[in-house]
Amino acid sequence: MKVAVKKPSITFSIPRHWVVPDWQQEITPRRMLMLAAGILACIGVIMVASASMGIASADFNNPFYFFVRHLVYVLLGVTAATVAANIPMSFWQRWSWHILLAAFMLLILVLIPGVGRRINGSARWLGAAGITIQPSEIGKFAVVLFMSGYLVRRQQEVRTTYVAGIVRAMIIIGLAIALFMGEPDFGASLVLMSSILGMLFLAGAPLRQFGLLLAGVIGGGIALALSADYRVKRLMSFWEPWDDAYGSDYQLSQSLIAFGRGDWFGVGLGHSVQKLFYLPEAHTDFVFAIYAEEFGLVGVLLLMLTFYTLVQAAIRIGRNAAAVGKLQEAYMAYGMIFLILMQAIINISVCTGLFPTKGLTLPFISYGGSSLVVVFTMLGILLSIDSETTAARQQGA
Repeated sequence: MKVAVKKPSITFSIPRHWVVPDWQQEITPRRMLMLAAGILACIGVIMVASASMGIASADFNNPFYFFVRHLVYVLLGVTAATVAANIPMSFWQRWSWHILLAAFMLLILVLIPGVGRRINGSARWLGAAGITIQPSEIGKFAVVLFMSGYLVRRQQEVRTTYVAGIVRAMIIIGLAIALFMGEPDFGASLVLMSSILGMLFLAGAPLRQFGLLLAGVIGGGIALALSADYRVKRLMSFWEPWDDAYGSDYQLSQSLIAFGRGDWFGVGLGHSVQKLFYLPEAHTDFVFAIYAEEFGLVGVLLLMLTFYTLVQAAIRIGRNAAAVGKLQEAYMAYGMIFLILMQAIINISVCTGLFPTKGLTLPFISYGGSSLVVVFTMLGILLSIDSETTAARQQGA
């Protein structure tokens, strides 16, 4: 009879200083989101200071004029993010209609002569007591907030019936876009429509109907682009940016020169030449071109990697929310990060000549109060979604 001999087990004890802490074993989407947003906000403060000193000295006799104001906007944004992160998601679900109506009222007010402030031919701002807001930024956020609830309430219709599901939502979205175009703000319309299409796709809209809607949006966009002479001129300058480098193509050609000067590693922080009254809107719409000039291709790739980390973290937050049955929170997360992503893509594409010129800022980076505060508010809501999702997981465990 054979006797089974038990082999001695060998165990290894890991030295204490080799043990990886729990927070390093898994980088949570919350940490990824906050890290990426913090890096982008810091880059924004640095770039606004660098890109605006020349024009601030000339216009206000204070080279730090825009830098100080931008710092104030960042602090307001961080405060808004902190408040939003501590507001229950039930608040946003309950008050989404009221927020949408308030946004529509602001969008109507900005179109009233004498009320809305007109700059460079567009009435996009409301100002009082030294405070200026851009209602289109609030409007984009409000429509995404409304759509996140609509996609849950009408989930079956959206996934099965084209007319009853999607077209009903298009009435609200069409009204928002009509108000945007009344300013006019073609860029905000494009960002909003792209984000809504992304939300509909993730909500399970039938592929055939989704394709028809996408074709309709593209056709409508082309028609709108050709409906005004200044948009046609922008399309022509986009098509051939060097045929009138000192006329209609001036802004784009100067932006491309900034990219060319940046080369691999840039000319160094503060050493940009294009910001010295060559490139218009250097600290707002075209701050990315100044960044590329000063930090080069390597800096651009690092910036894009940071944006990718931000988007990846938000998508993970939305996916985790959907996994515990919080569909409205998931759609909200997707919609808000689509707004940030599409605005970043369009701004970068404009600066590099891949897209016609639009008056859109680069999220977290460009100078602009309304954009910064709204983006930070959406960041706080994403953190709130993650907190409630984590709590739901722990209760279900």
